[in-house]
Amino acid sequence: MSDQASDAAIWALPARTSLPDFVTERFLDAMRAGVLAPGERIVEATLAKKLGVSRGPLREALKGLEADRLVERRANRGMFVAEVNLDRALQMIVMRAMLEGLAARLVAARIAPEMAASLTEQHRLIEEAAAAGRTREWRDHDWRFHEMVCEAAGNEFLLRSWVSISNLIRLFLHHHPAYERDAGDVLHNHLRMLEVLRGGDPDLADATFRTVIIRSGYRRLGIEPAAEIAALCVKAEP
Repeated sequence: MSDQASDAAIWALPARTSLPDFVTERFLDAMRAGVLAPGERIVEATLAKKLGVSRGPLREALKGLEADRLVERRANRGMFVAEVNLDRALQMIVMRAMLEGLAARLVAARIAPEMAASLTEQHRLIEEAAAAGRTREWRDHDWRFHEMVCEAAGNEFLLRSWVSISNLIRLFLHHHPAYERDAGDVLHNHLRMLEVLRGGDPDLADATFRTVIIRSGYRRLGIEPAAEIAALCVKAEP
């Protein structure tokens, strides 16, 4: 599929969904794919036309996105896609690590063979897309892997917090050059994560997820964690 056709597919209206929910999902898809860039001005008339909806559902969706800090209103200038600076990105990496560590702890305590098989299959999809050079696809499969772990934790508030933070992190990372070339590290990390989840040790699962996410996130940005952040990681790289 060409980039133009792929971008057009992002805005396609599904058969059944509420219009505000549809707008929100399409906005998130466009943001994750880089079709909407950080700091880009949102022109309601243009976006409504692309989506094939009136401005009412669009404005309702934008209110929810603003509450999640994915868009921001600037005085006398209108609505813009949020910009995530380096400091905010680092804060979100730490918060994501804590949430996924907790999710891994809960999953490791009761992981079923079916869940382990689903995560293994998701890892295979990342591997396959990365080998074929389909960057957007392996990124999506990568985030889905982590989302599956958070879903399996069985805590609605943990999942909602993770989704909110991960959307902002993706907005930042997908425009960072390091994220273009780290599929190998992602695959290595997932194998370790699968291993500790299958092992059934909640403490080890928590520590491993927390450490991998903090260290890989900071390394990707070329920054050494401050002492209080490094203390959240285990001493030896898992």
